[in-house]
Amino acid sequence: MMNNGPQSVAKVGCAKRWSLLRTALPLVALLPLAGCGGAQPEPAAEQYDVALQQFLSAGRDSFMLGRYTVAETQYRKAASLALLRDSAPEIAESGYDLAVSQLAAEEPALARATADRTRRAVALRGGHAMPYLDLVDAAACYRLGQYEQARDLALRAAQGASAASAHRGVGSASALLLNTRAALVYALAADQQNDTAALARVPAMIAMTDPHAAKALSATQSVALRADQHEIQALVARRTNPTEAWKQAEEAANLRREGGNYHDMARALALAARSADAVGQKDKAQALWTRAARVRLHRVGWPATCPARWRPVWRGQRIPSAPLPRTTPAHGPVLPVA
Repeated sequence: MMNNGPQSVAKVGCAKRWSLLRTALPLVALLPLAGCGGAQPEPAAEQYDVALQQFLSAGRDSFMLGRYTVAETQYRKAASLALLRDSAPEIAESGYDLAVSQLAAEEPALARATADRTRRAVALRGGHAMPYLDLVDAAACYRLGQYEQARDLALRAAQGASAASAHRGVGSASALLLNTRAALVYALAADQQNDTAALARVPAMIAMTDPHAAKALSATQSVALRADQHEIQALVARRTNPTEAWKQAEEAANLRREGGNYHDMARALALAARSADAVGQKDKAQALWTRAARVRLHRVGWPATCPARWRPVWRGQRIPSAPLPRTTPAHGPVLPVA
């Protein structure tokens, strides 16, 4: 998912910030020089603005390289500067980025705490609904096994995206991406709860794709959107039509690979394995579990949905310590889910 920031607060000041230089003197050189001749120092607000963009840019670069803890450090510095500037849009942007990096670093509890602090800090400064923070919070709840809370937050995020889109009178690209990923988190949580009634409601959560919004997506974003849509279809069909679910899950995995999103690719492969197992294709299921495990073991171990009988497939194999590299959309980190 791309990181566009919260809908209602990100419009103010974002265009100005993105236009600033991405390189500047070290922070110590930004301090005003009193009593010295020569050129006048830049206004303090612009100095801090440049420093904030340095931290955000460094965080994005680290995230794209899979260095999530380094990204977390940079985003934390950006969040501190945003608080110092008392700027609701910058607090929302840096707080969301920090929460996403914590989620990617397998720290869902910290991601939840960051989302909550950011939500309260923005509200204190007059900000309103922030569906992106609800979405990262929902993903963190899903990781923590808090499925009911994950569903509630995902539904709120989807509704927030739809409301923002309706307010503009046309579906925006960011709202389309947010709405679809929120539906995916909802479906994943409902799947874990074996709630078939909730899964049947998921298609109604997804807004009708606006052709203008779809055209505004980058190539990477378009691939991510299609992958989310295929995975949602697989989750909805898994219990009633496992053959169709298998097909949709493998297509989602192929699209995740194309987009360089290996974390979500492993989850889609695991879903395909469960579906293949359900139709009695044990050999195919084992092959899919093996593929999912090979990707997953690079980071955190077996997919949570993997049956115990398949886990010996990779037992005893060396697990590389470094995470796989990952590519993300140009505007920020992709929100990982599971």
